[in-house]
Amino acid sequence: MLTNRPFYNQLTRKYTVLFGNIFNNITLVRTKPDSTELERYIVPIVYAPKEKYVTRSLEDPNFQKETSLTFPRLSYNLVGMSPAPIRKQNQLLKIGKANTSTGLVTQYQGVPWDLTFELAVYARNIDDGYQIIEQILPFFNPTHTPYAEINATVGIKKDIPVTLESVDYQVQYEGDNESIRIVYWTFNFNMQVDYWGPIQTPKIIREVITNIYNDPSIESGYIT
Repeated sequence: MLTNRPFYNQLTRKYTVLFGNIFNNITLVRTKPDSTELERYIVPIVYAPKEKYVTRSLEDPNFQKETSLTFPRLSYNLVGMSPAPIRKQNQLLKIGKANTSTGLVTQYQGVPWDLTFELAVYARNIDDGYQIIEQILPFFNPTHTPYAEINATVGIKKDIPVTLESVDYQVQYEGDNESIRIVYWTFNFNMQVDYWGPIQTPKIIREVITNIYNDPSIESGYIT
């Protein structure tokens, strides 16, 4: 057994929520031909695979079913995980935080991993899609680094690099090349994270035994 104590730091969940929060405030503004603002709203984002919405739009292109989708919208999901040994640190290092006046909690140095996320942008017209992606691309050069609290118990707070690796663009047509059914962009990101083990509570040192020898042959740090 790796450990006889079950533990769950909810790290994958925290990293996934952190990624989604990067894109949760994108605003779409539609205007009249004279540039007068017509409407604006925050583009919704959900955790779901891209194929779910692409299939949904193909089955019901006019969104006439009782439950319909609102476009444009964003979706994202975790599509891969891989170890990152190049970022490995000394695994004997510990991070600790006092939890009482006489005690503390500790964790060993985390193990580095890379998470691969896929972000999809859906729109019913090309201009809406352009407006959304132009609110994303300038912040990835190619890395955006949000700051997050990983574990409040131990006080672990870190910068989490998120790197944009590629962008793909596709158009689904209604039957000919003029009737657009859905336009979507696919962004692929790499997030550099660490996975931490169980939280430990070291025992308090209550007694120290020291032996002191009075040797006259030792003076000023030198042996005569």
